[in-house]
Amino acid sequence: MADILFTAEVTVPATRDAAYASFGGGRWADWTFDARTDDLRPGRTVRVAFPIGGTPLAGIARVHRVLPAQRIVLRHESPWRGRVIIDFEPDGPNTRVRLVTSVEDGSIAPLARLLGSDLAEDPDEPVVRIGLLTSYSGSAGVFGPAVENCARLAVDEINAENGVHGRPLRLITADDATSPATGLAELKRLHLRHHVDMVIAVHTSATLDAVRPYAKRVGLPYFYTPVNEGGKPAGRLFRWGEVPGEQLGQAVPAMMREHGGKGWYVIGNDYVWPRAVGACARRTVEDEGGRLLGERYVPLSTTDFDEVLESIEESDAELVVNSLVGGDAVAFERQLHAAGLRCRVRSFGALLDEATRDHIGDEAAEGMWSVLGYFMDLPTPENRDFISRYRARFGLAAPPVSSVTESVYEGIHLYARAAEAAGTIEPTSLVGALPGVSFTGPRGEVTVTPTGRLRQPLYLAEAVTGGFRIRAQQGLAGID
Repeated sequence: MADILFTAEVTVPATRDAAYASFGGGRWADWTFDARTDDLRPGRTVRVAFPIGGTPLAGIARVHRVLPAQRIVLRHESPWRGRVIIDFEPDGPNTRVRLVTSVEDGSIAPLARLLGSDLAEDPDEPVVRIGLLTSYSGSAGVFGPAVENCARLAVDEINAENGVHGRPLRLITADDATSPATGLAELKRLHLRHHVDMVIAVHTSATLDAVRPYAKRVGLPYFYTPVNEGGKPAGRLFRWGEVPGEQLGQAVPAMMREHGGKGWYVIGNDYVWPRAVGACARRTVEDEGGRLLGERYVPLSTTDFDEVLESIEESDAELVVNSLVGGDAVAFERQLHAAGLRCRVRSFGALLDEATRDHIGDEAAEGMWSVLGYFMDLPTPENRDFISRYRARFGLAAPPVSSVTESVYEGIHLYARAAEAAGTIEPTSLVGALPGVSFTGPRGEVTVTPTGRLRQPLYLAEAVTGGFRIRAQQGLAGID
């Protein structure tokens, strides 16, 4: 069931075929929401900008169905979920374009927040409230839709098994907009207005630095599951993702052997995680007999990399460590390919997952390398079963799953198992029960270690048309 948000109708000064063909190319941006896409095949991503409060709000949709020159149906994924139907009708020499945009029931609350309102929770309702703090907009917005899907799948599975101590889990989402200040405000909202019992998070380490003091002060269990710069667990905050030393220790020697190059260049965003990747790259490249020929850090939401590409070309680097986030990584790799540098320069993406590869595109991403704990193409029965359930729940055109996004699925299952082991969701007891808790899921068996890290497999993969080719399992991450 979906509520209609709005309808609109405009006349485009072109034939129906020409109006249809213009979609995604930036013409007549008022009716296409400045839509940008490479093509209109089902499942392809579309970048849009909806006017909310007079300001364009970047979002992501995915092509669901097309009738050439007649209808385009999009599934809108972020910053809210819904459907956009665009019909093309002849109107003399022009074309009448009618848009119908709907919002799914579960997205009414996020949309209300965008419009300046909020819907509070009843603190006495007998549910376990899981706060999901992630990015639906900004540079890291490419991850949000699949993060939420994986979280909802875990919640559905746990609730089907009678929840936690007979209480169902309820997921409450929040968007940090890839902004540390917004992330802190959203965490406070989750805690004070929605009374969440824990938070599971996928956002930048810059946001983590902003929210950590508040989470510690109020005692919220906080599970941070994506790639990160490392560090020991502090109180009730846990970092469970892959860390630079584990990734680069596998990727650097393998890429030097494969491509025969020794000259490296580091490009990343200017905050704590990319700089930790850069510091680790300097050590690892030197240890492996290579040379670091350049290093550059740019602000989040950078879209123009001409100067960086000139620097890479002048340095004669053959290999690149890319620690840009989401949309920034997409812009850089697409521009590197367009500049003709891919023929001699290969990239390792510290955050190259399926969502980022999907937005970079098959041609521009081909030949990039990654080391993560999960890839959608893992040829295991557990992963095949997981992907089957994911597609059955969210559809064949749902955003791809990745290590970054699938990590919340395991994180929520580990939380539920720790709660069962502790006999309570009281934070001190629950956190005390975490060490030794295991879950066998899509990436294999994952276990919380005595020091609070997550022991998980690592896989070396290469981007190919349509996904990744798993080159090797590279041991375990999270070894104490």
